[in-house]
Amino acid sequence: MSELQKNTIESLLKEKKRTKRDLAKLLDIKENSINRLLKSSNITLLKLGIIADFLEVDIVDLLPKKESAQDLLEDYQRIDSSEMTNQLAITNLSEALNRNSKTIENLIRFISENFPERSSVN
Repeated sequence: MSELQKNTIESLLKEKKRTKRDLAKLLDIKENSINRLLKSSNITLLKLGIIADFLEVDIVDLLPKKESAQDLLEDYQRIDSSEMTNQLAITNLSEALNRNSKTIENLIRFISENFPERSSVN
């Protein structure tokens, strides 16, 4: 995160009448760690999203303005692996739920067609 983004967050905190202490509590970090976090170039998108929600702004407003696709690619590659793992887990769960709902639909249709006297689900 650049000095500009740090300044943006600090001014939004003032504007929204919130403090770094409030933000630290939300992020579950020590208050004296907030400045280090805001200066860090390795802040995760997850934390940046939490900060954006807290400040009631769009995450894009907190992202650094990049001048090249290479800069964007380097930032993307810095996303911590646990965040990537969480995203993959959510995708896999979503796919599994979709498959299961289709299975349930097929099972209900099978019961309805083959056992109409026992089927109370239509």
